[in-house]
Amino acid sequence: MERILRGVMRYRNTTREQMVKEFQKVRDNPEPKAVFFTCMDSRMIPTRYTDTHVGDMFVVRNAGNLIPHAHHFHDEYFSCEPAALELGCVVNDIRHIIVCGHSDCKAMNLLYQLRDPEFASKLNRRLSPLRSWLCTHANTSLDRFQEWRDAGMKDALVFSSETPLRRFVAYIDQDDKFAIEDKLSQINTLQQMSNVASYGFLKSRLESHNLHIHALWFDIYTGDIYYFSRGAKRFIAVDESSVEQLSAEVRRFYS
Repeated sequence: MERILRGVMRYRNTTREQMVKEFQKVRDNPEPKAVFFTCMDSRMIPTRYTDTHVGDMFVVRNAGNLIPHAHHFHDEYFSCEPAALELGCVVNDIRHIIVCGHSDCKAMNLLYQLRDPEFASKLNRRLSPLRSWLCTHANTSLDRFQEWRDAGMKDALVFSSETPLRRFVAYIDQDDKFAIEDKLSQINTLQQMSNVASYGFLKSRLESHNLHIHALWFDIYTGDIYYFSRGAKRFIAVDESSVEQLSAEVRRFYS
C-alpha cells in the first residue's frame, strides 16, 4: 500500500494537471467508443497497449475475461457484466464491444486443470469461488476446447455472434505457436462473443448491425496484439504488415 501512496504523490507532481484537463474536456460530452472486457491480470493494461485515453472506453475486468451467458439469469440480470453492457451500449449508445484475452492467463490455466472431475467437484467448488466462477461461466469454453482437441486440433470451430444466423468460423493457432492453455484462452475469448449476443436487451441493435462484437488476444511475452479476423478466420497479429488489411475489414463489416 505504501507503494500505491507514493505513486499517488508522483501522479500529483507529474500527470495530474494534464489528466484534469482531459477530464474537463470530456465532462459534458463524453463519447466512449467501446466497451472493453478483459482479464483482471495485473499485466493487462489495456489503455497502454491500445493507446487510448480518458473517455475513450468503458473497461470491465474479471478473472478470465468472462461474460456470463444470459441463460444463467432466469428472472433478472444481477451480474456486473450485463450491467456494464447496458450502461455502455444502451445508456451511452456505444457501438463496439471488445473481448480481450491473453496468454499465460492464470484463470485459463486453472480452467484447463478443471478437466479433472475431482478437481472440479462440487466440494472443491464450494471451497474456491474462482473454481466455481470458472465452472459456471467458462464451462462452455472448456467443452468446446475439449471437443476440438479430441478431434485433433485442426478442425475449424463455429461460433454464433451478433445473431443466431450470423456465425463465424475460427481456426485456432494453426502454426502451433502457443501452449495448450493459450489455445484454450483463444477459444474462451471467442466464446465470449457468443455470450455477449445472448442478452435480449441488445438483440435489436445487434440485428440491425448497429452494435458490433470484436475479439483481441494479447501475447504477454512478446507484447503482440492479435485481432480476430472473420475474413481470415483466425487471430492475426496487428503489425505494420496487417494493420491496413484489418482496418479495411473493420470498415467493410462494422461501419
